[in-house]
Amino acid sequence: MNDWAAATRVRGRKGTRQRLRRLAAEPLCRHCADRGIIRAAVTPDHIIPLGLGGSDDDSNIQCLCEECHAIKTAGEDVTNQGASNHPDWLKPSAIPITIVCGPPCSGKTTYVEQQAGPSDIVIDIDAIALRLSPTYKQWTGALTFDLTNRAIRVRNAMLGSLVSRVGGKAWLIVSAPTEHERAWWQRKLGGVVVLLNPGKEECKRRAIARATPLAIAGVERWEIAARRPWKKSQRYSIVDEDGWPIVE
Repeated sequence: MNDWAAATRVRGRKGTRQRLRRLAAEPLCRHCADRGIIRAAVTPDHIIPLGLGGSDDDSNIQCLCEECHAIKTAGEDVTNQGASNHPDWLKPSAIPITIVCGPPCSGKTTYVEQQAGPSDIVIDIDAIALRLSPTYKQWTGALTFDLTNRAIRVRNAMLGSLVSRVGGKAWLIVSAPTEHERAWWQRKLGGVVVLLNPGKEECKRRAIARATPLAIAGVERWEIAARRPWKKSQRYSIVDEDGWPIVE
């Protein structure tokens, strides 16, 4: 048997049986367990990807949850193209989803933390960036193109997984300054939209209180964008730290 055949993924019914067997052998996400978190695994992942010479043997398999698998996959991406900020391929979520929008420092993360249950999935660019880069701090200028690109790829993978998810609820945190953009997300994913906006001056006050003065500029940009016609962006040059394009 040649090397390529040995590294070929098993498909069809045999592949389904193999996947179920591997999940039964390791029902909890390995990466979450390493962090002291108990979370169900949903995907048998190749530790060394097949495309990079890894085998399809059980010894090269770790079972991961959706989020950890998406983060690992994003880390393996070697392209330099910007990920799609508004992917057209998104399908409606199979579970109830709430799309939480608003300017920086409007309380989006706090709102979701207070509402989300233990079995819910929270999809937030800022939290994803922190998982990808533990030294990342919001509104410190640390959100590079590379980190943004990987974080958006993870976000998109998590959003894509909602079409087949069972149980719990989903929460998407996204700035979405305009009514048209918020409507676009709702058309794609379903669910309901919650807009949090305590006002420009209050958001600025919170930015100062949190010692993140750079967020003040983000508040101003959000307010300006909210008054302009929205144009769906597929790729980006750079995005703000809340995950929406500055330059389209």
